[in-house]
Amino acid sequence: MGKVSILNVMCLAIDRWYCIFRPMTYRHYFTRKKISLYILVIWVGTCLLQINKFFEWKLSGSKCSKVKAPYGEKGTQAMIIIYSLMGFYVPCLIAWASFGHIALMFKTSPMARCYGERQRAQQRAILRMCAVTSVTLTLCWLPAQTIYILSPFGITTIGSPLHRTGGIVALLNSCVNPLIYWMTNREYRALLFELFKFARVKPSTKGSYTLETEISVDNSW
Repeated sequence: MGKVSILNVMCLAIDRWYCIFRPMTYRHYFTRKKISLYILVIWVGTCLLQINKFFEWKLSGSKCSKVKAPYGEKGTQAMIIIYSLMGFYVPCLIAWASFGHIALMFKTSPMARCYGERQRAQQRAILRMCAVTSVTLTLCWLPAQTIYILSPFGITTIGSPLHRTGGIVALLNSCVNPLIYWMTNREYRALLFELFKFARVKPSTKGSYTLETEISVDNSW
């Protein structure tokens, strides 16, 4: 599930990049049906990346015990490297590159030239929230993932205090994300306050939500 979150952030970064630099083709690649397909592929892909666990563990009675994998030590090292690259390092690199390019070229993008000031402000708020979320996710998962990719080479040990600490930091990312949304997005704060007040939030015709006035979140997930 952690890798699903990382790959979702990567897709979110690509979504923002297309929205800003390829607005004419954005609606072709990011329809509701295609977004659902992307999410399904992410879930299936992360499961396939962990398929090696079926060969490394065996159910004995009511407990699972580790067994020697049929593909040997080299095979285990290769699978862990592929899993880490495809499930963490490459997605984070793509997300950072996408947001970095957006930050550098935002003012000259087609979206910035065509949108009004209010729409540009909304896009900047969404970008800020997404970028901070991406950076925080990477920093939280980096220690645990680095320990994991080094473990088959005998450099680190799975289950050591260092590895457990890295795992705790990684899981804390889920607790930090709501705070990031609250601090970086005014609309999220408004809706969150209304939620705690048990106020009614009615869907608008554009698929977003309204409080006293309509909040437009066009071209966002």
